[in-house]
Amino acid sequence: MTTTQTGRDAGSAGTFTNAGADAGTRQASETPVVLLARMRARPGREQELQEALVPLVTATHQEPGCVAYAPHRGHDDPALFVMHEVWQSETHLRAHEQSAHLRQFAEKAASLTDGGIAIERLEPLGVTR
Repeated sequence: MTTTQTGRDAGSAGTFTNAGADAGTRQASETPVVLLARMRARPGREQELQEALVPLVTATHQEPGCVAYAPHRGHDDPALFVMHEVWQSETHLRAHEQSAHLRQFAEKAASLTDGGIAIERLEPLGVTR
């Protein structure tokens, strides 16, 4: 089920669409959590959005449980920004969701993005080489 909320929780600014919210009906897991956060910059605001990501990424890399937090920009669509996130556990992700730097970014993103931030939770397919 897809939910839209203000921030990743009710206390944050910015709109996030969380496509994986009901995956949370499972018990909080201590297995890795993989997410994609997609956002589209408003016309003419692409550079500002890119610059706003720098302090978010820098601070997030210092968080316990952050395995990967890698921003990407669309090759053929420079307004598209995608964050690939891997967290050691659900507990670490929840702590990140409460962080001041994520809240600050969400406030900025509200004016820099069209449609907020869509969060997609991914599960491994178990395919090996």
